[in-house]
Amino acid sequence: MRFTLVLGLILLISIVGLIWVDSNILAGTSSLTIVTPYQGEVFHYGQELVIEVQTTPNTPVSIGVVNPLGKETPSAPVESNSTGYVVVNFWTWGTIAGVNNYTGAYEVIVTAQTPSGIVTQTVTVYYEPYTATIEVTVVNEQNVPLAGATVKAYNVTNGLHEFLTSAVTNASGTAILHVYAFNFTENIEIVASYPGYVNSSATVAVKAMQTIPVTIKLYPAVVTILAVEELQNNKIIAPLNPSGYTSFTGYAGDEISILFEVLFANMKVTNATVSAMVVTPEGTVSITPTLTSSGYYNVTFMLPSINSTYEGYVEINATYSGVTNTLSVPIEVQVNFTQLIDQEINKLNAEIQTLNTTVYTLMNEIKSLNDSISSLSGELSTVSSDISTLESEITTLKTSVSSLNTTVSNLKGTVQSLSSEVNSLNSKLNSITPLVYGGLIAGIIGLIVAIVAIVLVYRKIS
Repeated sequence: MRFTLVLGLILLISIVGLIWVDSNILAGTSSLTIVTPYQGEVFHYGQELVIEVQTTPNTPVSIGVVNPLGKETPSAPVESNSTGYVVVNFWTWGTIAGVNNYTGAYEVIVTAQTPSGIVTQTVTVYYEPYTATIEVTVVNEQNVPLAGATVKAYNVTNGLHEFLTSAVTNASGTAILHVYAFNFTENIEIVASYPGYVNSSATVAVKAMQTIPVTIKLYPAVVTILAVEELQNNKIIAPLNPSGYTSFTGYAGDEISILFEVLFANMKVTNATVSAMVVTPEGTVSITPTLTSSGYYNVTFMLPSINSTYEGYVEINATYSGVTNTLSVPIEVQVNFTQLIDQEINKLNAEIQTLNTTVYTLMNEIKSLNDSISSLSGELSTVSSDISTLESEITTLKTSVSSLNTTVSNLKGTVQSLSSEVNSLNSKLNSITPLVYGGLIAGIIGLIVAIVAIVLVYRKIS
C-alpha cells in the first residue's frame, strides 16, 4: 500500500514537471513572431525587404539574413517598442553586389532576449529577378526559316559581355529565350549561328515582363562580286546599280572604268585580295584594281581601236576569309565612227600642216636661191670687168714682150762682144801668170824671215 502511494506521488510530480516545461516552451514560442516576410515569400529586383517582429515589450532583438552562398548580413541592434513590435527596412533586393543579388533562398533569422529566455525564429524567402521573353526567328538570305540554328543571349549593358542563356531554333526557325530582367532597361545581344553561314547578331533593349520579337538573317559564307557602275572617258554611262550589271557596252579606243563591289555574307568588304584581267582580240591585260573612297574596286583600261565590232570581257577574282569567287562581265565593243572620222581629220590636218611647212621651207629656199642668183650676177659682172682688165693687161704685156725681145737681141750682141774681150783678157792673163807666182813666193819667204827675226828679238828682250 505504501509502495503504491509513493509510486503515485512520483508519477504526479513527473506530470506536473512536464506540464511546467511544456507551458514554458509554449510561452517562449508565442513571445516571438515574425510578422513579415511570410514563409516562402518571393521578392524581385528593387523591392524592399521589410522585417516586422512581434515580441515582448522593450526586448533586445537581433536580425540577420543569410544569402544562398551562406553569407549572413546582420542588422544593427534594435529593441522592441512598448507594444512589443520591431520594424526594420533591411535592404532593397538586388542592389548589393555579392550579397542580395543572387537568385535563390534567403533565410531570415530573428533572435529576441525575452524575460523567459532567448527565443529564435526563422523564415525562408526567395529572390527571383523578373524575366523577359525574347522570341528569336532565324532566316536565311531568302527569308526561309533555319531550323537547328544556335541562338545565344549576352548582356552587353555598359560595356559588359556576359553570357545569359542559349537555345536552338525549332522547325519554324524560332527559339524562345528567357532572361532575367529588371525595372530598368538593359541591352541584350542575340547572336545566331548556323553551319555554312556567317554569324549575325541583333541588340535589343529589355525590361522586366516584356516579350520582344527579333528576326536575325544569316547569309552564306560566300564571296559575292557585283559590277555596279561603268564610266566611259570619265563619263557615267551605267549608273550605280546595287544589284549589279551582267554586261556592258563601249566604243573602240575609249577609256573604260568599271566599279566592282565585293561582299562577304552580303556585307561589303574593302580588304579583300582582288585581281582583274581584261581580254580583247588584241590579247589579255592584267590589272590591279584600286579601292575608291566609297569602298568599290575600280578597274580602268583602254578598249583597242579595231575597225569592226568585237566582244571582250573583264574577269575579276576576289578572296576574303579564305573564300574565293570570280566574276566575268562581257563588254560589247562598237566601232567608234566619229572617232575614226576625227582620227582621219586629224591625220589630214597633220599632213596639211606638214605640206604647209614644206611649202614654207621651199619658198624660203627659192628666196635664198634668188638672192644667190643676184649675188652671182653681181659677181659675174665683176668677173667680166676683171676679164676686160686682164685682156688689156695682156695686150700691154704682149707689147712689153716684143720690146723685151728686141732688148734681148741687143743684149746678145753685147754679150758676144764681151765674150771676145774676155777671151783676149784670158790670153793676156795666161802670159803673166809665172811672174805673178814667183813674186808671191818671194814675198812669202820674206814674210817668214821677218817673223822669225821678231821672235828672236822678243826672246832676247825677255
